[in-house]
Amino acid sequence: MTTTNRRLETLSLLQTHPGISAPALAARLGVTERTARRDIAQLRELGYRIDGEAGRTGGYRLAHGRAMPPLLLDADEVAAVALSLRAGVGVEGLETAAVTALAKLTQVVPSQWQTRLTALTDVQTYQGRTPRRADRDVLVQLALACRAGEAIRFRHRRLAAGDTHAVEVQPYRLVTLRRLWYLVACPRGENEWKVYAADRISQAQPLGIHLPAPEPPYDAAQLVARSLAHGRWRHQVRIRVHTSADLVREMVDPSVAAVVEDGDECELQFGTDDLDWAARWLAYLNLDLDVVEPAALSDRLRNFGQWLSERY
Repeated sequence: MTTTNRRLETLSLLQTHPGISAPALAARLGVTERTARRDIAQLRELGYRIDGEAGRTGGYRLAHGRAMPPLLLDADEVAAVALSLRAGVGVEGLETAAVTALAKLTQVVPSQWQTRLTALTDVQTYQGRTPRRADRDVLVQLALACRAGEAIRFRHRRLAAGDTHAVEVQPYRLVTLRRLWYLVACPRGENEWKVYAADRISQAQPLGIHLPAPEPPYDAAQLVARSLAHGRWRHQVRIRVHTSADLVREMVDPSVAAVVEDGDECELQFGTDDLDWAARWLAYLNLDLDVVEPAALSDRLRNFGQWLSERY
């Protein structure tokens, strides 16, 4: 085993066996205890903070440092990081950092990984319309508040009115859905978890307190999907579908509509401000269905069908 490989293995052992003693470390590496201690000293010089404690229960363990030491990534981990950087995360202010980080990664990977990495990152992205992006500093504050279980105050822009208002919440979890960020949180004085689009949040400030909140949702991502499907829409739609729920679930994004099983059939439930869009979407699904509510949607479907017949 080369010196470099041995020190990489030392780091791996420190991660998987926190508190490992110098004799145990030396035995696993097949070296003398003096060599193991010298390797620890060299890793410390590289920037890794390795704490050591004497005694029967003491040993070496990795700790949080003040600076970023070199990272040890295998081929699959490098590929995952590169793809994530290339795809983007929908966070305002991180686009340039993603490009420079990817450039640095490409320069330092082993030569045998270069072809693979280049192939993975050489993908052209269609920009389309300007995406909704969460502010980097806001997202960091939200993430820290969720991790610490600390209440936070922010300005929230309401979609319909366009104005902003102050909100104090007990945060629970950040969720990404279709490359957009959402915060699951309970507002002060309420007893219900709500969903806030992170790109409509500004001026986030931690409060240093914990606000009362109900039991957290079992699945935060599912809560976000349900909220998007059943939000404060002008029309609440129920569609009877004469086929199995399992088949319909394969066709329908849960953030667009909920599929409620009912024997051999099922019901689609969703909200919308645009019944014409709903008619086109239902026609696209090409399912045997009946409109339960609202009645106006039946008229839109008939009008759409008539338009198609006359046009084609």
